[in-house]
Amino acid sequence: MRALFAWVVLLVPSHLLAEEPAASAPPAGAALRCAGAEASALAGQLDTSFGGEGTGIARVRFGADDDGGFFKLDVAGDEIVAGGWGQGGLGGVRFRVARLTGDGARDPGFGEGGMVMTSWAASTGDYVTLAGVGDQRGGAIVAVGWRDRFGGGSADVALARYAKDGSLDPSFGDGGKRLLDLGGDEVIRAGLVARDDRIVVVGQRDGRLLIARATADGALDTSFARPRGYRTVALGPTSVAEAVAIDLRGRLVVAGSAATDGQRDIVVVRLLPNGALDGSFGDRGVIVAGDPGSDERAVAVALAPGGAIVVAGDAGRAGARDFQVRRFHKDGAPDLAFGEAGVAAWPTTVGDDMAEDMVLLPGGAVVVAGNGGDAATPLLARYTCGGALDPAFGDGGVLPVDLGEFGVLHTVRAISGDQILLGGGDVGMSPGPGTYGVVARMWM
Repeated sequence: MRALFAWVVLLVPSHLLAEEPAASAPPAGAALRCAGAEASALAGQLDTSFGGEGTGIARVRFGADDDGGFFKLDVAGDEIVAGGWGQGGLGGVRFRVARLTGDGARDPGFGEGGMVMTSWAASTGDYVTLAGVGDQRGGAIVAVGWRDRFGGGSADVALARYAKDGSLDPSFGDGGKRLLDLGGDEVIRAGLVARDDRIVVVGQRDGRLLIARATADGALDTSFARPRGYRTVALGPTSVAEAVAIDLRGRLVVAGSAATDGQRDIVVVRLLPNGALDGSFGDRGVIVAGDPGSDERAVAVALAPGGAIVVAGDAGRAGARDFQVRRFHKDGAPDLAFGEAGVAAWPTTVGDDMAEDMVLLPGGAVVVAGNGGDAATPLLARYTCGGALDPAFGDGGVLPVDLGEFGVLHTVRAISGDQILLGGGDVGMSPGPGTYGVVARMWM
């Protein structure tokens, strides 16, 4: 049996929205209450009524792009917005945003055949990578990411806003696009649109974990971490934020990783609505947790009922890399009732399994999406709300997913109590040359 994990706390100087319920929370030591977390009889099967052709998969061709796919999904009413990027054959990376109907068909009223492509310059040296997509009141779609003019140069925050028909909104930034230069080299890994339409992005600035906020119109919000509009947190030689959620109090919960003592550890940071570190959480607003000898990475964060914080990623140990989920109480203490001492992981296997995203199901079960092994096989792992792999799902809780001959899984989103959406890409010869963004619907 795998040894219990050691926890290390270091001293440190709808929209895309996850919320803490308004109901009273259990005491700090209480385990998360589970209800309705059982897998259905159809769990793991694609919904063949979605996407056409009876496959359960909607495929959106990016043309002759050499790489890319859908990396984020948003659902507004009965519409699905898929955001990602595509890389052209001569270089250059551009936002790709598609809107699908509820049954997976391309929305002809959006862009060109249901998709828009956005760049900042007509140049093969222009790299604009999408990291998040969400919706504002009135139906506008916001895409967030980062732009590096020539690759390896000075990168800035990139924001774009689209009207309901897919055209760039001229009231936003410069003709619908805005760059935010925070004075350094900014790489954005995730973002969300808050209930008040303000835009939050997280990532890294000059090797430090970064959280920044923009107004609804895309200007730097100088009321956040006044007067800068952004906050960096230095943890070890390098640190990076990979995911963000927001609770009903407007507090931001940010997950990522930091290099400490020759390895990477999980980092969770909570900020007050004004951008200050929340002193009631962890050690002055920050927790760093890791198993000695393990290289750990966080890629997703979600808030469970009662305020529990669930962080998913992967960990490398003993020559293999596997999915991993950690759960914390709302004050930042590890939830020792989850998994083994607060950690749920795969049994050690051969090869590298890399997590990409995670979603909480209504009953408290956790679904982690990623890709496993040298063949980069799309994988889902489902954990019970107690942190055990769910034997009712796939093969002992693990399920490979066929997204195409060269399919890769990037993101997952719950859309009901018994269904999820999967987003990814398929690059190669299936069903033809070029790159495809992929969205699939699956029963849970």
